[in-house]
Amino acid sequence: MTRLFLDQYLTQPTINKLGDVLERTDIKSSLGPFRTLPNYIIRYPEVVIKALTYLYGEYNRAFTSLVATNREREKDYQYCYGEDGIVPINCCIQVDMVGLPEVLLCEMDKMSEDMVQKILRKGIFEIENSIAVYQLLENFFSRNKSDSLFKIGFRATLDNLRCKFNRPIALLAITEAKYDAILTSEFGKYPGEQLTDMEIRELSGFDTFFSPQQFRDHLNVNSGQCGYLLYVRSSDPVEKMKKPDFVVNHQLLSDPLIRKVIKENTLTFNIDAPDWPIGSERCINDTKDYMPLMGMAFPISTEKDLFSPQFRIYLCEQGIDPDLVLSGKIRLWCKPAKGTYGCYGHVSGFMIDGKFRSELRRNLNLRGGYIVQLKMPTPVITNATDGIIYTFIDRNFFGMINGYPRFIGGFRNLIPVDTNEARNGRIHGNPSTVYAEIVS
Repeated sequence: MTRLFLDQYLTQPTINKLGDVLERTDIKSSLGPFRTLPNYIIRYPEVVIKALTYLYGEYNRAFTSLVATNREREKDYQYCYGEDGIVPINCCIQVDMVGLPEVLLCEMDKMSEDMVQKILRKGIFEIENSIAVYQLLENFFSRNKSDSLFKIGFRATLDNLRCKFNRPIALLAITEAKYDAILTSEFGKYPGEQLTDMEIRELSGFDTFFSPQQFRDHLNVNSGQCGYLLYVRSSDPVEKMKKPDFVVNHQLLSDPLIRKVIKENTLTFNIDAPDWPIGSERCINDTKDYMPLMGMAFPISTEKDLFSPQFRIYLCEQGIDPDLVLSGKIRLWCKPAKGTYGCYGHVSGFMIDGKFRSELRRNLNLRGGYIVQLKMPTPVITNATDGIIYTFIDRNFFGMINGYPRFIGGFRNLIPVDTNEARNGRIHGNPSTVYAEIVS
């Protein structure tokens, strides 16, 4: 019932006066310039924020078993727990989800929190626990020299961790390639160009930013001890996303002693041993294994799992007649369970389509287990100001501040429907994207 309720709003085109697009050229990044809709502000009702906050807590609890499987030593992730020392805490998360049209938000405002939770559970694509592009998120919606909601909330999250543990926080890139990519896209610097700690703090909120060699030097100077809490950026390069057998030079994680130090000081649950095989149950980096635990997806290891009684039960729990899926009336969306981000490795199609199933089998062999969701429509809105038609998704952020989960802002990711990205279902940041702020 909730799935059908959601679909009827997502497939209903709307029109609204969104205002003029503003090009932001003041953000230091190789990805710019960026375009925003400063006069289009989406306000989530309190019940939606409460429902998402509840799911944030559920997401944290789902990591209990994932961390236990990933753990190598007793002190791994020691700074990633709440006061009880039992429930893992992802200090800051990004929720990627269906765009919620204003008419749907108005309807949700009349519902119980439990019902809104059920609806949102079916509309979340994934939740990420290693947020990127801090400067962009902080400055997209700054106005008249006033800090944005995200900047206030994200900086408060970091300050709370500094105060709690009485330690500074370093951003750590696991590979040199990752360091160079972050340097250019998030700090607007060229490789080899100086980036001072003052600039790092100003542009991101972190106290310093380590490349692999800089981190090694830090450990050597400090007799192998780390003087920082570590916010680790460990996602593999795009080459690995495209070709799972691509060999990444892991200058840090391949060294057991350095990996031990990183896992003992990290704030993020994303540290794997490079020699663990693809799809290993121990791997936690860019994992989606929390999704089946939250009832958001169905796990498969072979194509046969799509024809299992368990999958039929899952579909019924989603409010969907299994025969509609088996007969090709509803599209499936299959994603690698581990190690990928964005749309890399995604396979979407209908079960009666042999080409879809062949592509899924190929990727299962390459990438290990997958999770399966029902493909959601993306809503469409026409900007009455200029006539441009957009399709969109929403991204929302939560942080843990003084022991409590807080909504720290979000943005609507809008792409013109006539672009190749929109036609191919890639509603992500790219040159055609326009951003609008989500507030509570």
